[in-house]
Parts: sequence; structure tokens; C-alpha cells
Amino acid sequence: MWTRRVLTPDAVDVHRRRLTIGVVVATVLMSSGAMVIFPLLPALQLQLGISTADVGVVAAAGFAASLAAELIVAPFADRGRARLMGVAGVLLMAAALTGSALATEAWHLVAGRAVGGFGFGVFMAAASALLVRADPLRAGESLGRLGAAELAGVSLGPLASGLAIAISVPGAILGWSAAAVLLGVAPVALAFRERVAATVTAQGAAAASAEPAGATPRVSFGLLRSPRVVGVLLLYGAIMVPTGAYDGIWPRFMADIGASEQLTALSYTLFAVPYAIVAGWAGRLADRRGGVSAFVRGAVVLMPIVALYGVIGDPWVATGVGFVESSGQALAFIGAAAAMAQAVPAERAGASQGFMRAFGLLTATVAAALSGVAYELGGPLALFGGTAIVVIVMVVAGLVVVRAARRRRPKRAGSETSAAALGAPRPAGQVAASVDLSDARACAPTRA
Repeated sequence: MWTRRVLTPDAVDVHRRRLTIGVVVATVLMSSGAMVIFPLLPALQLQLGISTADVGVVAAAGFAASLAAELIVAPFADRGRARLMGVAGVLLMAAALTGSALATEAWHLVAGRAVGGFGFGVFMAAASALLVRADPLRAGESLGRLGAAELAGVSLGPLASGLAIAISVPGAILGWSAAAVLLGVAPVALAFRERVAATVTAQGAAAASAEPAGATPRVSFGLLRSPRVVGVLLLYGAIMVPTGAYDGIWPRFMADIGASEQLTALSYTLFAVPYAIVAGWAGRLADRRGGVSAFVRGAVVLMPIVALYGVIGDPWVATGVGFVESSGQALAFIGAAAAMAQAVPAERAGASQGFMRAFGLLTATVAAALSGVAYELGGPLALFGGTAIVVIVMVVAGLVVVRAARRRRPKRAGSETSAAALGAPRPAGQVAASVDLSDARACAPTRA
């Protein structure tokens, strides 16, 4: 049994800002820790005598463990365990980096990467659930800041370790990284707290009506009963396809068109800049116009750029195009995350956001597995052109499903709403529900 403090609207805003600061600081440290090992892999490969295939297993272990955490552990964030999950995630990441620093065999690195990936998945599920529940009506803005913090860490971690390897050894770098990640315990312990507004929002009311007392969700698959959730999953998965399809091939592609190692590293860093700048605005747009609307704007920018890479032959042009692509990525990713928050009651934010990220990881993994074959057989045109086609198909399918769900909603709402309720005027200042009864019931937790 767990309780949450009831706050006034002004106090809710103060809590949301405090929580956001804590989440951003901890997320930067966590995502940096998750990515810091990648520039060190060539040196570790020589030091430990591991094969290139083993390096691939090391990378895959983290993704697989994170996917498992998002599916299995994420629902616990909806049962008052978000703070504990945040602390556990930080400790697991620090332990993983420490173990990797002491590794003497390939399987040590694989185990470390798996532990770190699991910890990262647990942490992100807790962080996203708390941000959504802190103020459901501003979930898009909050999730946008979470995404910007994650991408900032993704850029800073490899950059720091790539520079440090010139003056240090991998073990020492990983050890210091573990110490840095441990600092994340402080913001998590101080800021990861549950609160609820004194004025219940329409979304919260829908959640309350949907969740039977004592319901204990074990897995997130019950969310698939909602057509809107299925549609949003397709949209998010579509944007994750390019991440898996060509992020791993990017260094090879840049080298083939004449880029130096320094320019390739710079292209990764520059990619994060527009995302961080646009994230807050993208989140506010998603809150104001709807997550799907923000997603469509991002997808319109993203889809032609993915195909354009297939005909680019200059590394500086590719770097510049990536700078523009990042803005589309921000709108699309944040729009999809906000759309999921708007499709599911806030009480299931942990399960829904975790399920969405797990599906994205799955699509990225499949795309990554096929990307090398596509590049070897058909070069950049086959890889990027094929990726663009897959993205377009998934985006169209997702939008069709979401639109069909919206068309069915008025009929269901009409059959489930009394005549008195239909005739009652809405109190001034009350916000229209973003989750109707049919969606709330479809997303209600079940005992698997």
C-alpha cells in the first residue's frame, strides 16, 4: 500500500520543476555511463584479445537487457516503486561500469553491459512515469526534457572517453565513470517523489474510473487492447528504425565518403545540439496541439532526409544534413512519447512509456541486424532508401490506426455516457479529457 501527498496547483508546478531538474541531471549521468564504453571497445579488444563478434555481443547485451527491464520492471513504477527503481538503476549502472573496468575476459564485458542496460531501462521507466504523473497536462514538455537529457549524455559519454583514451587506459576510464554515475544517487533520492494535484484532472479521473482496486499489472501487453496505443507504438517504432538501421553503419558510411575520424565524431556531437534546443518547444507543441500532430511535423522533416543520405557523397554535407535531421527526430520522438501519455491514464505511465521504448528497441534491433547486409549488397542507396521506405510504411500504418481509433471514440463515448452527463455544462477552467472511458478501460491493468 502506498500514498501520495496532495498538492495545490501552485505546489504542483514547483514539484514538477524540482523533479525535472533531478531527472535531467541523473539522466545525463546515466546515459553518459551507458555509452562511455563504445570508444573504448577497440582498445579493450586488443587488451583482452576478444573477437569482433564478441564486441557485437557486448553491444547487443545492453539493448536486450534494457528491453527486458522496460517490459518486465516498468509496471512497478506505477505501484509506488519509482524512487526505489531510480536508485537501483543508478547503482546497477555504477556496478556494471566497475565490473567492466575489472574485466579480464569477454564474458565479463557482456555481463557488465547487460547489468548496465537493465539498470538504464529500470531508471528510464521510473523517470518517465514520475514526469508524466507530476503534471499530465504538461507531459509532452517534461518528456521532451527527458529526451534531451538522454541525448546529451549519449553525446557527452563517448566524447569524454574518446578524449580520455589518449592519456589513460580503459579500466581507469570506466572506473572513474562508475564514480561519476554514482553521483546520480543524490538527485534521484532528493527529487524522485510521487505527488498528486489537489484538483483532479480529467485524465486522472479517467484513470481512477478505469483501474479496479487492488489491480496489480505484471506485464504491459494488456495495453495492446487500446487501438490508440497500437497506433502510437507503430509511430514510435517507425522513428526507431533509422536509429538501428544506420547508427552502427554511420562510421563506415562516413569513412567511405571521405570523412576523417574527427569529423565522424563531430557529426555525432553536432547531431545532439538541435535536439536539445528543440526539445522543450517540441514538448510544449505536443501538449498544445497533441502528440500525434507534433509527430507528423517531425516525420515530414525526417523521412526525406533519411532517403537523402543515400545520394550524399560529401562528409560535410552529411554532417550538415544530420544537423537538420536532429530537429525532425526531436519533434517525432517527443510527439510519440506525448501521444502515448495522452492515450493512456497517468496511473499507467510507467508501463506505457516502458512498453513503447521496448517496442522501439525491438524495431531498432531488427533494423540493425539487417543494416549491414543492406549496406554490403547495395551500398548507401540500398540502406538509406530501404530505411526510408520502411519508415513511411510504418508511419502511414500508425496514423491510419490512430485515426480509426479516434473515429470510433465518439460512438463508444455516446453509448457509455448518460444523458444527464451529456447535458451538464463543463466547469470553467476544466480541461477536456485526453483519455476517454474506452481508452481507459482498454488500458486498465490486468493480472497476467
